[in-house]
Amino acid sequence: MPRCLALPLSLTGLCLVLLLSGCGDASDLGVAAGRYRLQIQGAVADTLAGPAVLRSARDTRVGLELGARDGPGLSMAFTPRGTGGAPDAATGRYDVVRAALLNAPRTDSLPGLVAFLSLPDARFEATEGHVSITRAGRGAVGGTFTLEMTEQAPALPTSRTIRVTGSLRARRP
Repeated sequence: MPRCLALPLSLTGLCLVLLLSGCGDASDLGVAAGRYRLQIQGAVADTLAGPAVLRSARDTRVGLELGARDGPGLSMAFTPRGTGGAPDAATGRYDVVRAALLNAPRTDSLPGLVAFLSLPDARFEATEGHVSITRAGRGAVGGTFTLEMTEQAPALPTSRTIRVTGSLRARRP
């Protein structure tokens, strides 16, 4: 093969290998099935990773538990529309609402989301942001999230705020 073709063909092959290695079930969200990973920035900086569990909550609400029950983690609850009353998640974007509004009638395309982050020395509630469910099947969901959160500490004169971003692939236990 002429040298003038060897380099372009080698680079093309390398690009193809890199492109194909990025395809697939686990790599698009960056976490394995049944796992999550999140980054915390702001008043607190940390990275958390661990088990991601999909749960049915009261009525048709869907719950996501990211982390072990006795450790730090993120809990989310949302009510998907169009599931025929079944507590199964539907793909789409779920925007943060105040916890009191989660069960209120909404006119937009998808109902809201509430989220709470528990750390060893603090608890935060989502005030803005969303979770995007990109995959939803019976017993499993996958997606990404970006949340602005405020510390729940009424005794403090000012509340700390954080930004939480991450991805999940939760499944039923």
